[in-house]
Amino acid sequence: MIRNYCESALRNLMKRKRFSFINIFGLAIGIASALMILTYVAFEFSFDKFHKKSDRIYRVESTFHEGDVLTDHWASSSFGYGSAMKENLAGIEDYTRIGSLNQPEQIVKYGELCMRENQIAYADPGFFRLFDFELLKGDRRSCLSSPRQVVITERIAKKYFKEEDPIGKILLFTGSSEQLSCEVTGVMKEMPSNSHIHYNFLISYQSLPQYMQEFWYKHEAYTYVLLDSPQRKTEIEKQFPAMAEKFKTEEALRNKKWGVVLIPINDIHLNPQRGYEAETKGNRSAMIALIFAAAAILAIAWINYINLTVARSMERARELGVRRVIGAFRMQLITQFLFEALLINLLALLLALGIIEIILPYFNMLVGRSVSFIVWLTGYWWIVLFLAFAVGVFLSGYYPALVLLNRRPIALLKGRFLDSKAGERTRRVLVVLQYTASMILLCGTLIVFAQLSFMRSQSLGVDTENKLIIKFPGRTEGLETKLEAMKKEINNLPSINKVAFSGSVPGEEVATFLSNHRTADYSKQNRLYEMLTCDAGYIDTYGLKLLAGRGFSEDYGDDVDKLVVNETAARSLGFTSGQEAVGQLVTVECVNKPMQIIGVVKDYHQQALTKNYTPIMLMHKDKLKWLPQHYITIAMNPGNASESVAKIGEIWHRYFPDSSYDYFFLDDFFDHQYRQDKVFGVMIAAFTGLAIFISCLGLWVLVMFSCSTRVKEMGIRKVLGASHLNLFYQLGKKFFLLILIAVTIALPASWFIMQAWLNHYAFHTELRWWFFFLPVVLMLFISFVTVTFQVAKVVYSKPARSLRYE
Repeated sequence: MIRNYCESALRNLMKRKRFSFINIFGLAIGIASALMILTYVAFEFSFDKFHKKSDRIYRVESTFHEGDVLTDHWASSSFGYGSAMKENLAGIEDYTRIGSLNQPEQIVKYGELCMRENQIAYADPGFFRLFDFELLKGDRRSCLSSPRQVVITERIAKKYFKEEDPIGKILLFTGSSEQLSCEVTGVMKEMPSNSHIHYNFLISYQSLPQYMQEFWYKHEAYTYVLLDSPQRKTEIEKQFPAMAEKFKTEEALRNKKWGVVLIPINDIHLNPQRGYEAETKGNRSAMIALIFAAAAILAIAWINYINLTVARSMERARELGVRRVIGAFRMQLITQFLFEALLINLLALLLALGIIEIILPYFNMLVGRSVSFIVWLTGYWWIVLFLAFAVGVFLSGYYPALVLLNRRPIALLKGRFLDSKAGERTRRVLVVLQYTASMILLCGTLIVFAQLSFMRSQSLGVDTENKLIIKFPGRTEGLETKLEAMKKEINNLPSINKVAFSGSVPGEEVATFLSNHRTADYSKQNRLYEMLTCDAGYIDTYGLKLLAGRGFSEDYGDDVDKLVVNETAARSLGFTSGQEAVGQLVTVECVNKPMQIIGVVKDYHQQALTKNYTPIMLMHKDKLKWLPQHYITIAMNPGNASESVAKIGEIWHRYFPDSSYDYFFLDDFFDHQYRQDKVFGVMIAAFTGLAIFISCLGLWVLVMFSCSTRVKEMGIRKVLGASHLNLFYQLGKKFFLLILIAVTIALPASWFIMQAWLNHYAFHTELRWWFFFLPVVLMLFISFVTVTFQVAKVVYSKPARSLRYE
């Protein structure tokens, strides 16, 4: 019986080769698109699930409340949280701390090889107890148990030691404040791309300064705890504030309630971005949108297949009529259709896999990930995929069979089953669904790119053009003297406008928080402010606009004790205007005497427009020496940038021969924050185009079959004097009516969906009428071309031919 079904299916496929190709190719494009999207989504949801204990591992995130109001939420915690929680709170089996915010970039030297490296962290022995990162060489229990030990990745081992055995070798680390020599005690495999933890060097936690290892007032560590049961999470979160009171020994943040939120390690990647976040996170809302896009594309492809199959079923009506007359059971005929649907879907699936295999490397380049089908084996995604495919096969086979088998055998033998009003209505509903989904995707694509354009074209309030950023050299003798001498020499170059030092640059979080308050505020309401350390030239170099007062200047001898704040910081301090703030005193954490505000700058975008303005205080770089400088900003005149970079490099190497010359251009650096949004936009645009292509492919064939049933009618109309325009109207009106119905449904749906998406951005574009008008015009135009191409064949054919042969 199966062989009979197979032979019948192959015979039907080969009978109309062009029709079969269109059907299979359209379905393959839809399956390939949906599979590609869902594979990427599955990858994003697979983060950190490869750890055997992942269901019990939580990251400890810091929260601060004033009363019931949450004022701050950081991804990091203090260095002392982990050990204190283990000793004082029940339910914690184990913990580990990763101090990656303390000098994550350092100069690493081995022999003559000297390079700047990033992704450097300090980890305690619990790291390899909690996490299942593969250690290729070394002992998991002892490789991080003593001071001055380091575990490196396999790539770093080859980079520094070539074919030598790295175990026992010494690497010299030079940071902004100290030098540290470490023995290599382990080599680990590269951390998987679907991990939110990525480090090249793990230095033992005991290598940190002694005071820092349990310090509660430096929230620059990531703490992970292993619970004995997931049910302990809420209990620990509730108990932490009371425990924290024992460790709040300083005045800073005493007025706040210190709390924690335990985030399951599997959820970290797609949770909202927090302060002190190490990785650029994924976007859960974007993933949900992509799931709906995949479902829409798959639905469009299967609806297209159903419509084409039903349209072609006119040719098979007599075949099924004969089968029913000679005694074929209803279930046998349904099984035949289901088998044909399975065969076509499998062929389409194989073609789709071939398409994916070709485009997957380019797709990975676009998203910046290493996406592969292996992610389907993590979790239950493969079950969802199998069920979706099974449902699609069943519906695409069962409905066409139902359309035919609900007709009387005599009607099938006459080939008149298409006269059914119910069948016609069903096909129209399917076409409307197709075009509604396509229209929503098209509107969404336009709005996504409008938001991207909005973010990239908005005034940032800070000048990022023609800025060369050089990373600070490592600690060396006479560092400050050398820096000032180099600064003057660079400034004397004719192509250079200004030079400034700072602890941060636009495009990244300042990420240095101090607890400050107005000195005159007797309630001492401490709040956290980002402290941007810089020199006197920073404000002019970046073109920050002063609303009141002045910036730092070398003409005044006491500016080291002064502050410049932004508008948001001034409001947070309780001032109603910039003029009111100038001259007022602020008590700054770790500073013995109050500091005076000398200027207020207009709010500017320190980070992307996805985030709101934050309170920032600009402090002179010489005030607190333990707040390190990280960047040298060089404002260049427009011209030959490569020549200027080369000349600056020559100067650099004369002053700092032991530090690598590492630089980047600020406009590219700032724009990189929008990479995930651009990827999302490109993906939606590409797959929307494919959805429209599939819909038009289905419309094209549907119009072709519809026209073929009305050739005789059109011939009679032409003989009776109907014009070409009238004939076109008669043949095409029902298709354009369906498209207009789809537009009516899609536009309000698009508005609500995209408004919700835009609300995730602190600054976003407004929804304008042409965001919806242009997609309508485009869809009508594409549909007009599609319909016209087929209708013209009937309209311009000779009526005598149709009247003679029909």
